[in-house]
Amino acid sequence: MTDYAHQIQRLDELGPRYSGTDAHHTLTEDVASELSALGYTVERDTHSFERWDLADGGSALKIGQRDVPLSSVWPYSGETGPQGATAPLTPVTGVRKNWEAAAGKIAVIEVHNFDVPSKLVLDTWSGELPFETIANPVIGSEFAGTDLTKAREAGVVGVIGVWKGLADDAARGQYLPFTRDYQGIPAVWVPESERDTVLAAAERGDTATLTLDATKTPDTSMDTLWAVSAGSGPAADEAVLVVTHSDGGNAVEENGHLGLLALARDAATTAHNRTIVFVYTAGHLRIPAVTKHGQATTAWLDAHPELWSPDADGLTAVAGLAIEHLGAKHFRINPASGHYEPDGTLEPEMLYATTSELAELTRATWSGVDIDSSTPLKPGALIHFGEGEPLYEQRIPAVALVTGPLYLLAELEGDLVDIDALTRQIDSFRRLLTHMAGSAESSSFGTVTLPTKEEKALAGDQVVRFVEAQR
Repeated sequence: MTDYAHQIQRLDELGPRYSGTDAHHTLTEDVASELSALGYTVERDTHSFERWDLADGGSALKIGQRDVPLSSVWPYSGETGPQGATAPLTPVTGVRKNWEAAAGKIAVIEVHNFDVPSKLVLDTWSGELPFETIANPVIGSEFAGTDLTKAREAGVVGVIGVWKGLADDAARGQYLPFTRDYQGIPAVWVPESERDTVLAAAERGDTATLTLDATKTPDTSMDTLWAVSAGSGPAADEAVLVVTHSDGGNAVEENGHLGLLALARDAATTAHNRTIVFVYTAGHLRIPAVTKHGQATTAWLDAHPELWSPDADGLTAVAGLAIEHLGAKHFRINPASGHYEPDGTLEPEMLYATTSELAELTRATWSGVDIDSSTPLKPGALIHFGEGEPLYEQRIPAVALVTGPLYLLAELEGDLVDIDALTRQIDSFRRLLTHMAGSAESSSFGTVTLPTKEEKALAGDQVVRFVEAQR
């Protein structure tokens, strides 16, 4: 078994590594120990927050006398205690939801797993996109009007999200939405197989009992790690940032530390012109605990301008790499067995390059899922997925891998990672870092151009129109 395979096995043994949990701490210390063994001084930024956890067997839904199976619970939604909350059901529809109509009741909402045209959220350097559509429940859970704080303010007792367009096995254990602050209202997810039953019960106003027995733990902590490999050439005052995150629910989300550590080993033994800063950020699955905007890496950038900002007295970041979701296998429902399982293919890569120059470099150096070619994407006007987004927002030219299988945010065990593809991706990042930290002029990495307010508004309007058209 290869070293990478052993490290993936370690993730499987740890299980879900949600922010601030024991498993999350354990993996963080594993990485800290490896960096220390390589001779790095490991620095830490500690984040304190209130952690939300579901008690064992603490979720249930009963409509009338019937127990309704759940796909998952809504993280950081709210809690009922073990006794549950009992109230009539009522449907609440549309993107802009009239929560007031559900005051004193349990609201039932439909959330579509949209098959979104790629052009709505991605752009291209080459005139074509590597895949026509994106189907990931992260998108539906973010764009379906699921800010439950408005429901709480309207006096809604609880919320039931009903999946549409997502097979039951794929819906199971989804940790969604994961970007919300604590909502203060209990909410759960129901699988599509129960859709007709639950929607009909809501139309009739049937009484239901929703149980979400969760606890909140104040003063929970988690550490972002960072380490510096000093450059030894004339451009040592310039930096290349290598970023990934530590929290995740399965062996794909997140395994980026395998790439970070591989690159850190290289940097520890091979001289390089520019300084390399390795950042192992915490809070990707609890973004509101670390920052008010952007992804979790934003917090590190805000705390350490001296390691990247030209406006501070220190290093100036001229390039970056964001490593996430390595070696992801593609899963589908096997029509013969009915199980959600690998189908023998790999997930198409979502590989960003934030300048045309880096797109050209990536085409010349990348061999990942598609061994002989790559189609690096340009960030769309509305969103840059993943922890590469903070680098983009700070105009640091970067390449970021953030492939998004359906199961990315699900508590899913099993054979998720293709070690050969993971190895090719890490080797590709290795070639990119060798170039970025080498003798190439920083001007050759290009200049990041951010979308205008008008472009963002137009992109947002197009997404809203698409979502509304699906109803």
